[in-house]
Amino acid sequence: MSSAAAPPAAAAATAAAKVPPLSLSTLKTRYPNLYQAYSQISARQLNCACDMGEPTPTDAATGLATKIMCIDFTQQLADNGDSPLKTESDGNKFCIFLWKMLDASESGSIGGDACRFFDALYAAYQDIMKLNSTAAKFEHLLGWTIAVCSHGIRALLERGDPDRNRILFKYIAEEFKKIFKLETAAVGIDNGLREFAIEWCGAMQKMLRSVKKEYGEYAENYTFNFIYKPRPKKAAPAPVEVAAAAVGKASPPSPSPTSVAHAPGMQQGGTGQPKVDEDDDDDEPKPWEMEGWVPRTKNGKQKSPNVIRGELQRYIDKCKADGTMTQTKIIETMGVNNNTYRRFMNPKTYKDQWSALQNGTYSSAARLLEEVKYSEAKAKKSAGSSAKRKAATSTTGEVAPASKKSKKDQATELINRINAVEGVSDGSAIYDSCPVVVAKIKEFLQRDGITKAMLLKALGDINSNSLNRFLSGKQQDQCGNVTYQKAYVFFEKLRIMEGKAKSTKRLSNEEQNPQGFSTTKARAGRWIKVLY
Repeated sequence: MSSAAAPPAAAAATAAAKVPPLSLSTLKTRYPNLYQAYSQISARQLNCACDMGEPTPTDAATGLATKIMCIDFTQQLADNGDSPLKTESDGNKFCIFLWKMLDASESGSIGGDACRFFDALYAAYQDIMKLNSTAAKFEHLLGWTIAVCSHGIRALLERGDPDRNRILFKYIAEEFKKIFKLETAAVGIDNGLREFAIEWCGAMQKMLRSVKKEYGEYAENYTFNFIYKPRPKKAAPAPVEVAAAAVGKASPPSPSPTSVAHAPGMQQGGTGQPKVDEDDDDDEPKPWEMEGWVPRTKNGKQKSPNVIRGELQRYIDKCKADGTMTQTKIIETMGVNNNTYRRFMNPKTYKDQWSALQNGTYSSAARLLEEVKYSEAKAKKSAGSSAKRKAATSTTGEVAPASKKSKKDQATELINRINAVEGVSDGSAIYDSCPVVVAKIKEFLQRDGITKAMLLKALGDINSNSLNRFLSGKQQDQCGNVTYQKAYVFFEKLRIMEGKAKSTKRLSNEEQNPQGFSTTKARAGRWIKVLY
C-alpha cells in the first residue's frame, strides 16, 4: 500500500506521548468535502463486510467505518520529533488522515483506485481553499503534499485522467507559489516550516516529472512549478536542519502511517536534498499571474466584457471542434461554477456591459485566454526550431509528417488504455439506451486521430456493416446488434478511466431496470424488453 518508510525517529516516538488522530466528527464539520469522499469508501467497506459476514468497527457519532482495508483511522499519532510540522498541529492530523485515506482506497483495481485517489485529493484541495488563515492553508497544503509523496499514488499517475491530474497538480502548485511570494514570517509561517515545505515540494516535483520513466510510455509526466526563483541567481541549496537530522537507515514500511517526521528523499537512507528545478520558463511569473493585472488591447485599453466573451466563445468552439477539451472542463479550469459562467456569457444579464467585470468569469477567462495564447506561441516557436534542426541535418531534404503520426499514436495509446481498464466484463448489464451509445460513438469519432477502423478494432474487430446499422437505428431497434454490447462496455471503461460520475439518466435506468436494457428481439420484428 503505502510507499513511505517510517521516520528514523520512530524509536523515540514510541516512548513519547501519543496524539489523538483527526476524528470523524471533526472531519465532518471542518473538512466536509473530504468527509463526503470518506463516506463513500466507508460505505464500500461496510457493504463488503456485510456480504462476508465480518464485523467492522464504526464511529458512534457518524456511523462510518473506522477501519477500512485494514487501515485503522483511530490509531494514535506518533511523535514527529524535531520536525517543523508539529504532531498536534491540524496540518499534521490532516496529512495523516489523507495518507490513510489513500491507503484505504486501494482495492487492487487500478482504474477504480485511480478514481478514488482523485476524489480524495480533490476533495481535500477544496477544503483547503476554504480555510481563512494563510498559515493554516500553507500547513494543510504541506500536509496534502506529504501525503501524496509518501503514498506514491501509483494508480492515479499510471491510469488516471491526465487532464484532470494536470489541473489538480497545477492548482496546488499555484497556491504554494502565491504563499512563497509573501513574507512568510509576517503571515505566521515559521522559516523552518517554509524550508521543510520547499523540500517536500521538490520531492513532489521530481516524482511528477519522472512518471513516464517510472510507469511506462502510456503514462504522462506533470509539472509542479511551486516557487519562483530567478535563474541568474542560482546558488547551491543550503543544508536544511531537518534533512540533516533525518539521515540514517530507514525502518521497514509502516502498514498504517502515524508520523511525518522524516524529510523527503531521506526515506531510503539517502542524504541528498531533492532537486528543485529553477530553469523552467514556467517558474517565472507571467503578467496575468500578477496582482492587479487586467487584459488590454494592442492600443493599451482594457478589454471590455464583450470582447472577452467573444474570445472565450471562439476558444470553446475551437476546443469542441478539435476535441481537445469540453466546455465543462474549460469551466472547471477557470474555477467558476456553471451559473456564474452562464450569467457572464449572456450579455442581456447586464444593462451596462462593464457591470460584468464583477463576475469572476471575466478575470478567470482573461487569464485563461492569455495563458492559451502564450502556450500556443511557445509551441509554435519550439516547432519552428525543431523543423529548422531537422532540415539542417536531413540528407534527403524530406521532413516526416510528425504531427499526423503523433495524433495516430496518441489515439492508439488512448484506446489501449481504455481497453486495459478492469472491472467491466463483456456481459455487463447495459444501462444506456441505444441512442445514448450512438451519441457516445459519434462523439468519440470526433477526437483527434480516431478513425472508424480503429474503433472497429477496439470493439473486438466487429463488422463495419454492424456498426453502420447500429448508428442508423431508431430508438432500441438495434438493441440486438453486437455493437450495442461491445460499445457500451468500451465507453463504460472510458468513463471509469476518466473518473467521470454516472449521469442522472444512467442512475435512473439502474434504479428502474436493474437487469439493464434488453438485447432480445421479438419474432414478429418488434423489440421487446425481457422482464425477470
